[in-house]
Amino acid sequence: MGVNDIDVPEDVLTSSTSKMDRGMLQRIFEKTEPNLVIDSYEEGKGSGRGDNYTAALFRIALKGHIRQNSSESSKKLRWERTVICKRLPDCKIKREAFKSEALFRNEVEFYNSIMPEFEAFQRRLIGAGDGGRMIFKAVPRCYLAQDDLIMLEDLRVRYFSMPDRLAGLGLAQMKEVMIELAKFHAVSLAYKRQEPDKFNRLVSSISEGIFSKTNAEWYKNYYDILTKNAIQMVVQTIPGKTKYLDKLKRFLSNCFGNMVELTGRESKLSVICHGDCWTNNILFKYDDDGNITETCIVDFQLVRHGSLALDLTYLIYCCTEGSVRKDNLQKWLQTYGEQLGKSLKLLGSFQDFAVDEPDLQRQIDEEFRAYARFGLGAAMDMLPISTCSSEEAPDLYVSGSEMATTPPELNVPPNELCRQKMTDIVLELVDGGML
Repeated sequence: MGVNDIDVPEDVLTSSTSKMDRGMLQRIFEKTEPNLVIDSYEEGKGSGRGDNYTAALFRIALKGHIRQNSSESSKKLRWERTVICKRLPDCKIKREAFKSEALFRNEVEFYNSIMPEFEAFQRRLIGAGDGGRMIFKAVPRCYLAQDDLIMLEDLRVRYFSMPDRLAGLGLAQMKEVMIELAKFHAVSLAYKRQEPDKFNRLVSSISEGIFSKTNAEWYKNYYDILTKNAIQMVVQTIPGKTKYLDKLKRFLSNCFGNMVELTGRESKLSVICHGDCWTNNILFKYDDDGNITETCIVDFQLVRHGSLALDLTYLIYCCTEGSVRKDNLQKWLQTYGEQLGKSLKLLGSFQDFAVDEPDLQRQIDEEFRAYARFGLGAAMDMLPISTCSSEEAPDLYVSGSEMATTPPELNVPPNELCRQKMTDIVLELVDGGML
């Protein structure tokens, strides 16, 4: 079944999280399991501090039974399911500070419009049937997506696990994520080429969650603090290296404006990007020997239209160590390029973007270099959070009803790991002529 293939009744779609009850849950699941009776459900916490900031996560454990068709049978077949729910934060000030409503709408559009369209497109081209041959399907099953509530399968039940955000992503993990991103981007590129009007409608249904000119004043103080912290980290790690500091300061003198410009560029390789592809939004399933057998990407609140390199630079510079990038960056881009080409061929659009494999790889490499600065700008924000302990992470789940007048202060004191990672990125980009 597809990502969003449950036909939910209108009364469920218009309900709010405050009205969630057994009847609502019954109506959602009985559409595909008509003999199901939900007997009870229990809510629990869905994430810890430092794991999620723009939405509140909670887990629902459902219990019920399947009614038997035979009048002679009184035996009830037990039924259990666990789902993950995302809702807007209860705290009004946090909703406003994180601009959660706009981000939440993006994810709703992804599950209700973008992914179903991409699934149907793949089936039309390659006869995917039950989805087994689908090129990109690495997203959780969605049971419900509405303005204030998203209900997804609990991947933990299928033995998926989240990597350690403090450790970042290892070589095997990076390889698998690059493959899945290539598949996702390939579907987007082919759809854009073959269904341009429909693609433009999908793009118009989402909005840039952070890097838009209208947000510049809102985030000014926030990025002033990030800029100050980034410069301080580099100064402390490589004092006196004016070549690196001068180029860093030049970029940071208008950091937010530069990020707006990069996300707003039109490119031949523009796609619908994930937008927030970092450790906490990628889950892996392993076999008994520790090999990755399946990868799943979650959290599409920052989905955006832009160069595929936005996802690549974000992932690489926010989730990997400098010493590892030195030996493997080109291998990762090669893995991505090979899978992108393979997927475009299956979708009948390879020749729309390249004459041969070396030509496609050249375009990817050039695109990555042109957008590498975006990875630096993203790392300024992400590294302090991803390298701090759960106890040091800001706590989203606090009460309050005040009006937000400034963005959230997620800044935590930079630690040694954060300083080293930030410095490694600056050294790499300057030495590579990308900053």
